[in-house]
Amino acid sequence: MSRQGEKAPADTAAVVLTHRRPRLATRLVRSLLDEEGFTPDRIHLVIDRDGGLDDPALEASLSVLRTTTNAGPAAGFRAGLAGAFAHPGTAWVYMCEDDVLLSGLPTPRVADVRRAIDARNREVGREPGAVVAYGRRFRPGRGGTTLPFVPERDTPRLQRVDVAAWGATLVSRQVYDSGVRPDDRWFFGYEDFDFFLTVQRAGFEVLVDAQSALATADHAPDASASGAARPGPVDEPWRSYYVARNFFELARRHGDWSWAAWHLLLTARRFQLAGDATARRAIAHGLVDGLRGRRGRHPRWVRSVGEWDAGRSAG
Repeated sequence: MSRQGEKAPADTAAVVLTHRRPRLATRLVRSLLDEEGFTPDRIHLVIDRDGGLDDPALEASLSVLRTTTNAGPAAGFRAGLAGAFAHPGTAWVYMCEDDVLLSGLPTPRVADVRRAIDARNREVGREPGAVVAYGRRFRPGRGGTTLPFVPERDTPRLQRVDVAAWGATLVSRQVYDSGVRPDDRWFFGYEDFDFFLTVQRAGFEVLVDAQSALATADHAPDASASGAARPGPVDEPWRSYYVARNFFELARRHGDWSWAAWHLLLTARRFQLAGDATARRAIAHGLVDGLRGRRGRHPRWVRSVGEWDAGRSAG
């Protein structure tokens, strides 16, 4: 039971996606149990081939799916949603990346956000498709580029955003029943943006929980906890390949020529600012493959380290 004496709603399940981060995933699962009030049978652990929990007994108490290949976030969440919504009584699924607690996400929050959703439903007469913990909005006239959306304080609890990282997101059964799924052909990079834009194209709203957005924005300047726990972007130049490559597909699906033009300009700038030769090679390779329309996992550009050894200090 959560520290506030509250259980997660009985119609809500959780999906935890992890890849090579057993300590972070274990911490998250324990938070879902002890703080959010989920029961073990309502938590679906999706292991993207490598990893799991560092507590075998805890892992054995959950519903576990391990992929046979490193399939990426979209494929992992697609499988997790299928497992969670296979139960007819599941109305919402709380999708969580394994490192989400490093963002400063407030806990507990699930039961409280569900109450906010229900209150808004009564007010506007419709249910949102997804409620994210932190989101982004498009910059007008900037071809698909986005900025983090930080709500003003004392504004409505749930507010519209355009796109978001997976983070910690509540997804409605209505979205799943409409046929919208994470597209597993992306592997990594903008696959989350594609999902949320597809949710909206299907007629559903994507909203952000203002309390979580403010809490994580306040936490953002202090990167010491996350830096000590797992590699950051500078430590993972492989990410740059997918950022350079996959935005072309995002532009094809959801934008226009200006999206690709702005992406080329920003990619050139990222190449100039890249910290080393590996990052520059990743960007150049991604740019070429993006123009060619390549999708999926590239064996050269994948994660090698998911989290630092215990006791390592940031920096």
